[in-house]
Amino acid sequence: MPIHVDDSFQPQTTGDGSDTLYSAIYDETFHSTFGALTETEHVFLRGTGVARRLAEQQPTRVLEVGFGTGLNFWVTAHHSIATGTPLEYVALEKYLLPATTLARLNHGDLPAVAQEIRQAFLEWRVGLPDALPASPLQWRFGGGIRLDLIVGDAVTVTIPPRDYHAVYQDAFSPEKNPELWTQDFFARLFVVLRAGGKVATYSVKGEVRRRLAAVGFQVYKRPGPLGKREILVAAKE
Repeated sequence: MPIHVDDSFQPQTTGDGSDTLYSAIYDETFHSTFGALTETEHVFLRGTGVARRLAEQQPTRVLEVGFGTGLNFWVTAHHSIATGTPLEYVALEKYLLPATTLARLNHGDLPAVAQEIRQAFLEWRVGLPDALPASPLQWRFGGGIRLDLIVGDAVTVTIPPRDYHAVYQDAFSPEKNPELWTQDFFARLFVVLRAGGKVATYSVKGEVRRRLAAVGFQVYKRPGPLGKREILVAAKE
C-alpha cells in the first residue's frame, strides 16, 4: 500500500506538550492524546519493568511492535545512557517514517540525552530512501545501544530470537490493526520472551486479555496514566 506522508501523517500536540502523529490511514494517533511522553514512561517502561532493570544496571533486551515515531526508543535509550547499561532494542515496523516527517514532531520535553539520540537517528535516516523495502536495518549509538529495525509486516517477518526481557505491544488498536492482536501473533511473542519477561500494552479489551492468557501469559490490569484508567501487563511466569 503506497503511503503519501504529507497527507497521511500530521503532527498533533498531546496533553503533556509532546507531539504525536495522527495517521489518516488508521484514523488514530500513534500515542495517547493525553500525553505521548507520559504514556511511554508509564505503559511501556514501567509496565514491563524496563525502567527498573536499567536503573539497576541490568543489560536489557526489548522487542517493540510498532516503532512509529520512535518515542518509545528515545526514552528507553535515555534510561540506558543515564545508567550506563547496555540495551538491545528490536523494533518491528511496516513503514519506517522518513526523517522529514519525524523531524516535524516537537519532543522538546525529552531529556537532553534522548534529544541527542533522536537527532543522531534522524541524521542516519536521511541517508536512507524514504520508501524502504522489507529488510532488517541496524543502527548503533555509542558502545551500549543497538537498534535493529525489522521493516516489513510484523505478522510475517522473522523476529530475531533474542530471549527478550520485555515487549512493548504498541500497534494501532485491535479494531484498526487486528492482525497484530491475534492469538497466533501473541504466541509468537510468548516464544521469544524469556521466562519472567513481560508484555505491556495500552489495550485492556477482553479479547486481548483472553488471547494472551490462551497462549500461556499471566495477565494483569494495572492503573493507567492520565486519561487511561487501566493498562495491561502479561507476564511469562
